[in-house]
Amino acid sequence: MKDKVEGIIFAAVDGLSHVLAQPVDCSAGAATALFGVEGQLDSMSLVSLIVSVEEAVEAAFGVTVVLASEKAMSARRSPFTSVASLTEHVMALVGEQAHA
Repeated sequence: MKDKVEGIIFAAVDGLSHVLAQPVDCSAGAATALFGVEGQLDSMSLVSLIVSVEEAVEAAFGVTVVLASEKAMSARRSPFTSVASLTEHVMALVGEQAHA
């Protein structure tokens, strides 16, 4: 599942390339910084990424997830800082929905 989720995130990042002044450099793989101090996305780009990932997760796994919940926004370590942290966040939410 991890590889599938990571693929969804990379595809969503790639899909943003046409609207960004500078495409996200994904050469660091899962360590690619997305948002925050070292992040490559601004807040509007992050919103677009979140929507794309939510839609792709629903299509791929048949579950609806809300990535930008109050819990996620108040977490000590933001799930949006890197591809790896977003992958973990998505996998946790998909797991919760599967057990609901």
